[in-house]
Amino acid sequence: MTRLRNLTILLTMALLALAACDKQDDIDRAYTDYRYDIVTYLGQNETGAVFEYLGHGDSTAVSLQSQVSVSDIKTNQRVLLRYDFADQQAGNHRDITVYGCNAIISDSLRQSHAADSLPRHEMKLRSLWRTGPYLNLRCQVEYTGKSRTFMLVADESTLASDTVHCYLVHDLRGERPTFWRDCYASFSIGALWKRPSLKCMRVHLNDLTYPDTEFYDFNK
Repeated sequence: MTRLRNLTILLTMALLALAACDKQDDIDRAYTDYRYDIVTYLGQNETGAVFEYLGHGDSTAVSLQSQVSVSDIKTNQRVLLRYDFADQQAGNHRDITVYGCNAIISDSLRQSHAADSLPRHEMKLRSLWRTGPYLNLRCQVEYTGKSRTFMLVADESTLASDTVHCYLVHDLRGERPTFWRDCYASFSIGALWKRPSLKCMRVHLNDLTYPDTEFYDFNK
């Protein structure tokens, strides 16, 4: 499972490590033992917020039960969850300890008859992977402080083909970029993925990290 750590967390860990050496105290597990996963927020029950985790490909869904309340996040929205398992029991239902929950770009696959002509401002790819009916993305984009267009669009002319061409549309809307920052997104692709005719979902993007790779294929 991919573990992601941003610069702030790394600096915090370094400072805590120095303090621990001086005081001979243990470092809080929240800074050392955790997972970072993109999951689906399913809502609240009498215990707390419930999330659903899906592994790579077509893995069985795992329900994650927390004891925290989540606000400002809609049910079925995809989120970046920092957490750890509260026990060592394996299964489809796990109790977890939540250390952080952040909303990310959560959208459904769109379609257009001119998808290949839509803006694709450059980005820096870190990872692109499928979990069940979702295509997930970790990348870096240039910060503007303003709203932008960031969506996954299928070319309508290829929807009936065995290979459907999809484009990661990225438009700064004329705003001036400044520095690079991390970006996470998850797109619901279930309606496309269930098509009997689909054999390959081809994702086109404008990437500075691997400029010679114009697209990525996800085969059924």
